Amino acid sequence: MSDIDYLGQFVKVWLAFNAWYRSAYTENQDRKIINEIKWQGNPILSRLRPLLERDSDDAAQFRAEIALLHHRLEGYELFSGKGVEKTRISFANIFLRERPPLAKTNNYYGYEFKVERLANKQVNTEVKRNSSGVVVFQHNQANYTLADLEAQAGFSQTLSPTQQGVLRQLYAEVSPNWVENLLTYQDPATAVDIECGAYRFKCGKNALFAGMVEVLYQMRCILFHGELAPSKDAIACYEPAYRLVRRFLDCVT
Repeated sequence: MSDIDYLGQFVKVWLAFNAWYRSAYTENQDRKIINEIKWQGNPILSRLRPLLERDSDDAAQFRAEIALLHHRLEGYELFSGKGVEKTRISFANIFLRERPPLAKTNNYYGYEFKVERLANKQVNTEVKRNSSGVVVFQHNQANYTLADLEAQAGFSQTLSPTQQGVLRQLYAEVSPNWVENLLTYQDPATAVDIECGAYRFKCGKNALFAGMVEVLYQMRCILFHGELAPSKDAIACYEPAYRLVRRFLDCVT
């Protein structure tokens, strides 16, 4: 009875945050608004992102809250989505933003590998011999789906295991979603590591801020959609999450 209901507190603070961003943005979809908050100028980004590198008591406390959230998510598995799209909520594997159309090629032991994702979401994959130009594998998809690519007969019957690995790597590089491990990813534009408690995030302040917002949004979704089993460990994850969203409100009130 004496325990704080952090699920209820999180719901209340998110509803207040929701009220702010619904009035501040003309977009109607929560997902699109969250994507804007993660990267585009707004009061929350302007006040909190600098704290990731600042030397002050408030900045240290902010980073400690991120550290506690990461620690508890690593100690207890929360999952977002269903079926093949089900993923664990973690700073070690978090969606940052959508990528524009992209093409990647690789020449490996006499073969050219090419994967191209177009603006209409179609993905074209091709492997050909450099010497003769003969195409040994080709597949066109309406959407980006690795399982569909691997299910093609030519993928397993024509390509060697090594060639399959090369193609999978290229395919991952053209993914429509930018997903990173924020503890190991190094932003070439930001050389400074971010120390959060006992953890060191190598991703820099831009990616860490975006990742934090995304983690909180995913936690909001599983709670609001009834996907969360409210165990003691699950509720503990929402303690630092509540405090971080409460900071969002401090930035806009």
